[in-house]
Amino acid sequence: MCITPTIRQEENRQSMRNNNRSFGSASQLSSLAEDKSVEFNNEPSLSPGAPESDAAMKRVPSSIFHGAGDSGVWPGQAPSHGAIAFITPVTMAYIVIWYVSGAFTNSSSKQTLQHFDKNFLSLTLMQHSTAALCGTFMIRVLKVRQYKPLPVELQNWGFYRLVLVYTCGFCMTNGAFGAVNASLVDTVKAGEPIATVILTLLFLPSEKVTIPIFLSLLPIVAGVGISSMSDASFQLLGLAMAMGSNLCFSARSICAKLLRSSLGKQMDNANLFVHVNFYGAMALLPVVLFVEGPALVEQLVDGGPARKLLLLNGVVYWLNNQMNFLVLEKVDAVTHGLINCGRRIANIAFAIVWFSVTVTIYNGIGMALALIGTFSYMRAKRAMSGPAKPAAKQFSPMPAKRAL
Repeated sequence: MCITPTIRQEENRQSMRNNNRSFGSASQLSSLAEDKSVEFNNEPSLSPGAPESDAAMKRVPSSIFHGAGDSGVWPGQAPSHGAIAFITPVTMAYIVIWYVSGAFTNSSSKQTLQHFDKNFLSLTLMQHSTAALCGTFMIRVLKVRQYKPLPVELQNWGFYRLVLVYTCGFCMTNGAFGAVNASLVDTVKAGEPIATVILTLLFLPSEKVTIPIFLSLLPIVAGVGISSMSDASFQLLGLAMAMGSNLCFSARSICAKLLRSSLGKQMDNANLFVHVNFYGAMALLPVVLFVEGPALVEQLVDGGPARKLLLLNGVVYWLNNQMNFLVLEKVDAVTHGLINCGRRIANIAFAIVWFSVTVTIYNGIGMALALIGTFSYMRAKRAMSGPAKPAAKQFSPMPAKRAL
């Protein structure tokens, strides 16, 4: 008479042990994900037997708003948990190097153009070439990552379109550095969210643009306008090129989103960065030789004053993007975006000190408004990309024991 309750109790204990093993697998997967190279894959990795509710907690829809502008990061490649990630000492070291290399990249670009008659196409060519060489050396020689060649089937219009907008974005950025103060360029480039929202509404109508995101654009527009009109170096050409670079980098985020589904697990950040810079350099080479060829040859072969600056700028450009990837692999996309906002502030402050730029009260107000708007934009993104609420777990009631 005691056999039936005993069998049922044993079945219940076995079911509870299976559930605990499933939950343990999910937590192990979460801890391993921080050290894993981020790939172009939106589907959550599930261990066998993991419940669907855990998958719902980890699944965050990829969004065009997860891009990071001209920092070299492709959108949607890091988990976006909607909370500030814990930053380890190693990650903090990466962030410091990223900040320093980013400030030197922008300021040395401006200084190189001052010694190079504003030949911004040659500067972009040297940046792309140096990044491709340094990245290839790190991957193929030092073996810091597994080398992944670009598959033949991915060498299509989608990839070349990505290379085109990426290269044009840096050409216009460097052109803006040659026309106006570096601090003004960084202030205008803080308005990239404006271009992102406009292009998203035009080409990705399925993407959600919330009211807080629209409201965050208002201080950005006001700040960029005030800072531009009150800057002593203001030129319409420089402003147009800086805003054009914003359009290019926002378009790059859209192109990367459209291309990501076909890339899948075949490509990671570091390898894709090398391929994009290599193809960008190949596309720029004939144009540079035709337009600025003699000037570039004079600097590189005859030892002009800008030769060392060209080489140094290329190295810090590569290091800036390399640190960017390492930080992105250690934190979620929202935290990365907030850190990137701080990087923009550091770039502006460094350029002001480096070039002894006189800052008026209107410059300061404009910069502050643009940066506050950018920070508000990141908070709106964090609210929009919050994790899905876990589904309620249903447990069957314990069977009642029969009276003996």
